[in-house]
Amino acid sequence: MSSTAIPGLGLLKRVDDYDSFSEVRNVRPVDITTNLLDAVRKLDEKEELEPYLRLILHDPNETPHGPAEIADIFTHRLSIQKLTGMAAFIIKGRSFKTVRPHDVAHQIYRLEKIAGLAIAIFAAPGTILDGAKEHFASTAVRLGCNYSIFDAVDLARLFVAYGFLCPRDARKIVSGRCTCGYSPKNRLLNLFQKDALEALAHSHSRQEPSGLIVLPPGSGKTRIAAEDAHRSNAEHVLYLAHTAEILDVAQSEFDAVFGNDKVTRHNTWAGLSTPSRANITTIQLVSRHLNQVCLEAYDYIVIDEFHHAAAESYRKVLQHTRPRFLLGLTATPFRGDRQDIYQLCAGNVLTNFELRDGIDSGILSPYHYFGCFDDVDYSKISHKGMRYSIRDLEKALIIPKRDRAIIQKLNEKARDKATVAFCCTHEHARRVATSLTNAGVPSAPYICDTTAEERRILLDRLANGEIRVLCTVDVFNEGADLPFVECLLFLRPTESKRIFYQQLGRGLRQYAGKSHCTVIDFIGNFHNAYKILEYQSLSPFEESDLVPDLRHARTRKDVLNLPLTGC
Repeated sequence: MSSTAIPGLGLLKRVDDYDSFSEVRNVRPVDITTNLLDAVRKLDEKEELEPYLRLILHDPNETPHGPAEIADIFTHRLSIQKLTGMAAFIIKGRSFKTVRPHDVAHQIYRLEKIAGLAIAIFAAPGTILDGAKEHFASTAVRLGCNYSIFDAVDLARLFVAYGFLCPRDARKIVSGRCTCGYSPKNRLLNLFQKDALEALAHSHSRQEPSGLIVLPPGSGKTRIAAEDAHRSNAEHVLYLAHTAEILDVAQSEFDAVFGNDKVTRHNTWAGLSTPSRANITTIQLVSRHLNQVCLEAYDYIVIDEFHHAAAESYRKVLQHTRPRFLLGLTATPFRGDRQDIYQLCAGNVLTNFELRDGIDSGILSPYHYFGCFDDVDYSKISHKGMRYSIRDLEKALIIPKRDRAIIQKLNEKARDKATVAFCCTHEHARRVATSLTNAGVPSAPYICDTTAEERRILLDRLANGEIRVLCTVDVFNEGADLPFVECLLFLRPTESKRIFYQQLGRGLRQYAGKSHCTVIDFIGNFHNAYKILEYQSLSPFEESDLVPDLRHARTRKDVLNLPLTGC
């Protein structure tokens, strides 16, 4: 891109003229449906329109809002026909179905205060009255600026081209995928993804045979795998995971990168011996048919949720492969049985970011954590190895008094927010859902015997606000993509850092209009509350390390003085 300034000619420019918006040329105006126009008109200027435009134009060397004294305007350098100049954006969203002259007069006046202004852009999906257009255009001409007016069609083309809206059903695309399965080819990569892909490129240049990516839930690990496999010219990619939900996500990501004609999802073993360019299947299917399937044809293998790879079934599969590169993906490399998954990738950790890094960088949503004490004493519940006794848990947790406390706290901290409640058993999930519904909080159980069609309907109802709480047991621990969820209820004892971390991640996906996720944790026997600091990456200690000052807290006052209010 040339640094030559754009000459001030006062010319009207179309959205297609901008090199900075070059992808819009791939979306024709006739491709924009009525549903897409309606979706754009519902976008908020501060929460959606402006952030979307800033993400398209993102440059870490630029100041996001431009000069601090320019209120209600953000500035950025744009390119037209390889010439660059400073642009100022005036944006009006759903609050302005009709934009009148007095709605923008103060912003148009402020254009004159921006030194070196080369481009003025007025973006509004609503109806702009002629008086407002004329005031804007005449000011731009007088200042010698090129100018543009982006209407609903222009904005819809932009947001489809850059992966913010789905061209099929006009829904917002979050975490790189629409709920219909569509994944845009031109999705913008986040900072973690860029870092990981750079590390992978260096690894390939050194001809390393394997590597591990450790990133928090919701930061886009599957997209990294698809992008790197494609960039490294892998002939036959094999992607392995252990649940259908994870495979659904992987298929949409690989389809977006490779094209759906080059991606095959295998439900039987027969096709695995004659692979497509990219192949997606379960670890269970491969492990059951190792004698029938030739895996040596795969030169790039991806294992998602790599913390499971220490299991015997995974190890047997790996012994039958000879990939040029093995990529492991996980958010939780720690295991309760202390088996070392790092050695499966020769200790080659390519990138490793904590959950706190994701929040600080803006990739993940912040959360507000509330540790709520109840009268359940888990020391009196039998514990068998790694887990509590299910029968004893049900006796202790399924009681009316506790249900009332849960309802009260939910209404106090997260009224009307889409919520996932993590329960200890199926009976517990059903009981909580019934109690909440009877108290006027529409809820439903979402457990392993809920059918695929029922699951789809329940998620749609939760997203649309028809129900408020889904009560689940382990189903959402891994691979679930629920960006619209704004509250998590922990109604079971936290038995490991890995499970806490995975469940917390269900609420941290970014979503337009979502300021934070509220986490309400009924932590029960409060002398174990010191672990919450460690689980939230607020403590440098590993799960097995002793934290004497916290561990010996024995009074309610001791624990309440701990910083348990989240980020």
